[in-house]
Amino acid sequence: MILQLNTETNLHCTIILTLFLSLPRITLPYCTRSSHSKSICVPADYVKFELPPDSPTTVSIGIDIKDIPKVSDKDFSVTLNAYFIVKWRDTRVIVTDNFNQSLHQDNSQPLTALNLAILKDLWMPDVEIRNLQSFQTHTILSKLEGFWVDDEQNLMHALASRITFICPMRFNSFPMDVQVCTFQVGSFNYAMDKLIFTDEFIPTKEDAVRSILDYEIEIFPLTAEERQYSALNMNYSVAGFKLVLARKMSFYVVTYYLPSGLFVVVSWISFLVNPEVIPGRMTLLITIFLVLINIFNTIQTNSPQAEGLTAMEAWVIACIVFVFAALMEYTGILLKMKLRKLYSCRRKKDNYAVTDLAFLVVFPFLFLIFNLLYWTAVYYTRTKEQNALFLEQSQ
Repeated sequence: MILQLNTETNLHCTIILTLFLSLPRITLPYCTRSSHSKSICVPADYVKFELPPDSPTTVSIGIDIKDIPKVSDKDFSVTLNAYFIVKWRDTRVIVTDNFNQSLHQDNSQPLTALNLAILKDLWMPDVEIRNLQSFQTHTILSKLEGFWVDDEQNLMHALASRITFICPMRFNSFPMDVQVCTFQVGSFNYAMDKLIFTDEFIPTKEDAVRSILDYEIEIFPLTAEERQYSALNMNYSVAGFKLVLARKMSFYVVTYYLPSGLFVVVSWISFLVNPEVIPGRMTLLITIFLVLINIFNTIQTNSPQAEGLTAMEAWVIACIVFVFAALMEYTGILLKMKLRKLYSCRRKKDNYAVTDLAFLVVFPFLFLIFNLLYWTAVYYTRTKEQNALFLEQSQ
C-alpha cells in the first residue's frame, strides 16, 4: 500500500514538473539606474555580439588631449595624456526615468552617468588604434573611466588614458626636420559597410601642449584619403587627427652651430701667426681640430638615427674640413721651410706671409659661400615641407 502511494506521488510530481518546464519563460530585462533616477535597460532578446540595427553604425571618436609629455626620437613614438572618448547609438536599449517612461523631455540632462557594471551586457565597438605601442588607463582608487547615456539612446564611454603610438620619422634634415604623426582610430574587425568612424571633435593646440618639448606642435584633421585604409581586401573607416612636429632650432644653434662656426673663425688667427713659431700655431690648430672632432662625436651620440648624414653632422664635418685645410696649409709651409733648409736655398722676403694673407682672404670667402648655400637649403627644405602640409590641409 505504501509502495503504491509513493509511486503515484512520484508520477504526479513528474507530470507537474513537465508541465512547468513546458510553460514559456518570462525573462525580465536587465536594468541599471543612475543617481538622477534615469536608467538604461537591456531587453531580454538583446545580443551583445550583434551590431546595432542601424547599418552602418556611426562611432564618434574624441581625443581630449590634456598634454603631450613626450616625443621620443629613439623609438619613434609620441605619448599623449588624454581622455579617450567613444560614442555610438544603440536603439535596442531602453532609456527610462523613474516613472518607467521613455525620456524625451526638453528639460532632461544631455548626459547621465550610469554604473559601469552594465558594460559587460552591452555591445561596444571593437576600437583599434593604429600603430599603437601602449594604452594605459589612469588609476587612483579605481580606473578613471565613465559611462553615460542620453535620452536619444546615445552611449558614451570615456577613459582617462596615457596613449603611446608609433610615428614614422625621418631625420635627414635634423635639427631642421618636420615630422608628421597620424593618429588613427578604427575598427579591428568591421569594414566601412558595418562601422563608420567620425570625429567627435579635433583637439586644439592650446589645450594639448603644456610640457616643454623640443618641437612646435600643430594639430590638423585627417584628409579624405587618410580617413580610410585597405586591409584584407576590405576598406576600413578611421577617425583621428594629424600632429605636425616642427623642431625648435634655438637650442641646437646655441649649443652646436655657433661654437663650431666660431672655432672655424678662430682657426684663421693661425694665418697671422709667424710660421716659424711652430708650437703656438700648431697647438692652436690641433686643439681646435680635436674640439670639433669631440663635438661631432657628441652630436652622433645624441642625435636620432638617420639613413645618412643629418644636416647638423654635415655642418660640423664642413667645419672640420675648414680647420683641417688650415692645418694642411701650415703643413705645406713647414714642408717648404724644411726643403729650403735642406737645400740651403734662400727664400724670397715675406713669401710665407703672402701665402698666409692669401689664405686669410680665401678661407672667409669660402666659408661665407658655404653658409649661404647651407642655410638657404635648410630654409628652403623646411619651408617646402611646411607649405606642402598646409596646402594639403586647405584642399
